[in-house]
Amino acid sequence: MSGFSTKLTQKIIISYLLLVILAVIASSYVYSEISDYLATESTTENDVKLLKTNTFVSQLYEAESLSELALQTRKKSDFNTYKQHIETLYKDIDELRGLSTQEQQLMLLDSLQLLLEQKVLNTNVLRKLKTQDQTSAAIDMALEQFEQMEANLGVITAEGLAPNLEELSPKAQEAIEKVAHYLNSNIPTDESNEDKARRADSVLNVSRSLLREVKEENMLNLQALTKQERTINRTNLELSQQLGYILASFEKEILVNSINDTIKKETALKRSIRLASGAALLGFLVVVVFIFILNRDFWKANLYRKKLEKEKKFTDVLLKSRERLIRTVSHDVRTPLNTISGYTTLLEDSKISQQQQNYISNIKSATGYMTNLVNDLLDFSQLDAEKMKPEKIDFNLADLLTETAQHIATAHANEDISLTLKIENTLERPIVNDPVRIRQIIANLIGNAFKFTLVGEILVKANIIDTLEPNLVQISISDTGVGISKEQQEVIFNEFEQAPDHRGKNYHGYGLGLSIAKKLTQLLGGSLTLESEVGKGSVFTLKFPLVFGQEEQKNVTKAPPIALQKPLRILIIDDDTAFLHLLGEMLRSENITPILYSDFNLVPMADADLAYDLVLTDIEMPKVSGFDIVKQLPEGKYDHYKNQPILAMTGRKDLKKEVFTSKGFLTVLRKPFSKSELLQELGILNLVDKMVHHGVSASLKGNGLYHTGLLESFLGDDGMAIQQLLETFRKDTIENQKSLKIAFLNKSATTLSSAAHRMLPMFRQLQITEAIPILEVLEEIPLDYDNWKNIKIDFDKLHRFLDKLLETLENDMTKSPVYNG
Repeated sequence: MSGFSTKLTQKIIISYLLLVILAVIASSYVYSEISDYLATESTTENDVKLLKTNTFVSQLYEAESLSELALQTRKKSDFNTYKQHIETLYKDIDELRGLSTQEQQLMLLDSLQLLLEQKVLNTNVLRKLKTQDQTSAAIDMALEQFEQMEANLGVITAEGLAPNLEELSPKAQEAIEKVAHYLNSNIPTDESNEDKARRADSVLNVSRSLLREVKEENMLNLQALTKQERTINRTNLELSQQLGYILASFEKEILVNSINDTIKKETALKRSIRLASGAALLGFLVVVVFIFILNRDFWKANLYRKKLEKEKKFTDVLLKSRERLIRTVSHDVRTPLNTISGYTTLLEDSKISQQQQNYISNIKSATGYMTNLVNDLLDFSQLDAEKMKPEKIDFNLADLLTETAQHIATAHANEDISLTLKIENTLERPIVNDPVRIRQIIANLIGNAFKFTLVGEILVKANIIDTLEPNLVQISISDTGVGISKEQQEVIFNEFEQAPDHRGKNYHGYGLGLSIAKKLTQLLGGSLTLESEVGKGSVFTLKFPLVFGQEEQKNVTKAPPIALQKPLRILIIDDDTAFLHLLGEMLRSENITPILYSDFNLVPMADADLAYDLVLTDIEMPKVSGFDIVKQLPEGKYDHYKNQPILAMTGRKDLKKEVFTSKGFLTVLRKPFSKSELLQELGILNLVDKMVHHGVSASLKGNGLYHTGLLESFLGDDGMAIQQLLETFRKDTIENQKSLKIAFLNKSATTLSSAAHRMLPMFRQLQITEAIPILEVLEEIPLDYDNWKNIKIDFDKLHRFLDKLLETLENDMTKSPVYNG
């Protein structure tokens, strides 16, 4: 599942990476398109060209005005200003030439510059011609002066004849200067008036003749001026046309560029839209694909999860079934093992031969092996289900190690192996931990050391390791045995793993010892490690937290156990009437008076004749439980209760003794229990010998479906009492079978569980192993159970077996010699 989760995470990361890459590529491309779009928006060059052209036109119009001014004033200074302005236009033409890329525009600019140069020349010529037109005015003025000179002759100057002499043409200036000179040179000094008149008249006629010649020449110039003006006007027209061509070309270029820019912008925009649409579509497809993949993986994960949950439920059922199976099998095996062990002890005390003693020794060895296996299976089941809880009590670790080591060494006294203990003095103080589990771990490790050592030494060392709080206890068990290989060390602590045989010694085992020791160590919050080398031995090191307890109180007198004196009267409450009668018969055989009630509600509150020394009650009963009884009796409602001890009976193995003692019980008896266990709890120790020698009735020992061995240990050789008890059991079983059928038909889990609980004690006493597992399942059925189809097969199997059992019981009692029915 973790691998699937990793793949799912990788797919999500890949999908996001693809989307990021797609976004980066699309963003880069869109950015480039936007850059192109913005580049098309940049019209600086066209704007500059257009601005320069407009400026050039304005300057050209200004130059035109200066040209007209220069022609009107005919002043040279105005012409020079016009000329300088035209030179500025030349620079603007050069700038426009630098901005133009088309050959046609360059040619137009070149022709425009030539036209401007031509216009400057024409303007200069026209200005000069107009100046010559002023010469005619000067001649007319000079002729007028001649008229005046006839009245008054004096010194005549050229400036007097023509005040604007400097502005006249050189030829006119020369003619006027000659006239002035001629007039001055011919002015009479002493002549008579008549002579002066003739002379002056002669001079003036000559001067008029000269001036008329000049005027005629000037007329010719005027005609040339008119022609020149037409030329200049034609040049201006060409210049305007050329300028119009240039402006039209520039406008066309700008328009074309603008259209191209618009096309480029539209193209870039369309590409961007297509790209954005494509990217969006591709992104959508990627999202859809990965949503499909992830959704498929999610459904797979959900399907796997449901399968895992189903498998987990099935596994839990298997584990519970295994646990119940181990518990049931262990219980069913333990009971005959106890019987075998007891009879073996009886045989050892009798007169037997050496060969028979060997047989008994082998039987005891096999019985011990089986007992250890049963105990280990139960411990392993509880540890695996995490139902075992450590007890924290004060005990002396040094004494525990010494006792455990000596006990195991005694069993291996015939072997050539020495056992040495080295215990730190500090560990003589009591510590707080679980002595039972520590003893179990140590016994297992020392037992293994003896098992895998042929000849040599086993050393047990215990000391304290100073560390950060808390300190640790370290117990190491080293041997000089065969050792364990590196490969085997990696699996030696696994369940059902065994070390291979070496050097011919028999290492029979079932492979649970070290696994249980490891789990018990972890339960105590410690660690168990191994160091070993093949052929040199092994060292197991146990470490667990050290907590010192209170110092042992020396010479403290312990309270003696309760010893009840006969004759006794015991109030017994149990809803299982068969088991109730069994207890009654067993106690009567010991001269103990039982007072029997199947329901606590039937016990009277006020009865002066009801007297008893002890209360023995079952725990799980349908109406009033044992916990209710131990709570109600001391409340004072029952006059006959005088703080007598109350003992509990239960078939549950998961509740510790402390649970019962904390509620007010003196102790607890675990069903099934023998008569000796009951009597020992009651404190009647003088009956032990009698209990050991009780025999077994041969007539009702059993036929495979049930066994009366435990009943005989209770009732002894009283066949009539056993017969009555079996008859009561048969009748109760008939009633309980009816209750089971009704509960199953009504699907009442409470009634079903209650009926199974009532049946289990006697079924366990009679060792009816085929029905006990099914009844235990029914007893533990949840109150909200609704899957009745799953238990129908077991339920039908139970009823078939009950029918067979009832038939067998009836036949056996009919054949019995003590039958009186």
